[in-house]
Amino acid sequence: MMRKLLLSALMFSAGATAYAADANVAANAESSEYSAFQKFDRQYSLGFGVTSGNLTNGSNGAVNNSQYINLEVERLFNVGIWMDINASLLTYYSQNADPATPAVGTTTGSQPSFGGINAKVGYAFSLLPDHLLITPYGYLGRNTNLSSYTLSEAGSQTNLTQDYYWSFGAGARLEYRINNVFDIYLDQNGVYNASQAPVTQGFAPNDYYSYTSTLGAKFNVYRNLQLGAQAFYNNYYFTQSLVTANGVALVPQSSVGGLVSIGLTY
Repeated sequence: MMRKLLLSALMFSAGATAYAADANVAANAESSEYSAFQKFDRQYSLGFGVTSGNLTNGSNGAVNNSQYINLEVERLFNVGIWMDINASLLTYYSQNADPATPAVGTTTGSQPSFGGINAKVGYAFSLLPDHLLITPYGYLGRNTNLSSYTLSEAGSQTNLTQDYYWSFGAGARLEYRINNVFDIYLDQNGVYNASQAPVTQGFAPNDYYSYTSTLGAKFNVYRNLQLGAQAFYNNYYFTQSLVTANGVALVPQSSVGGLVSIGLTY
């Protein structure tokens, strides 16, 4: 009887060991499809960016310039799910005065990305093992709007904490891993931005569509140290003209910019 129990225990132990080994092999096989990219896409970083944009009211134009800081956390999971979360805040802004909002004076502004947090979540598909990856994703964010139009039309009823957008859309990212040090990517998305500002009844909400193209690179320079760089182009389309008693307000039409970052992989 004792021998039978001992033999049964040994057989159970051997079976459990074999199952664990098979599960471990399966897990490694699952993660191996993305492991080369995970060395770049599991990172957190701090960045500094600049933008220069064109404004229009339909007949006249102006320019704006800004600087901002950005905190990013990115992760590519073993199963192929990818997420990228960015939190940003303007540190400098300049713009020509807007004749449509004279009451606001020198605080004129038309920058729908004063600060906010935005997330991309998608699934990565391997096109060329260890070298080429495409990731369709969904986009969701909350962004504060710096708008002299809102301040002019809502007056004391609003401020920066109340003037914000819910942003949602979709995009895709094509990533090419050159080697263990260099990685480049092209990102394209379209986003609808729904204004939550409490503007006076009868005035148009400043909802808009944005289309962003980004070309970026990552450099794993030493151990877990990663440097990054981006260049991007934004195109904006406002759903309605923002008309005030003094004319049509200036709104962003397009902008170009760049960002450099330093961070750590994990």
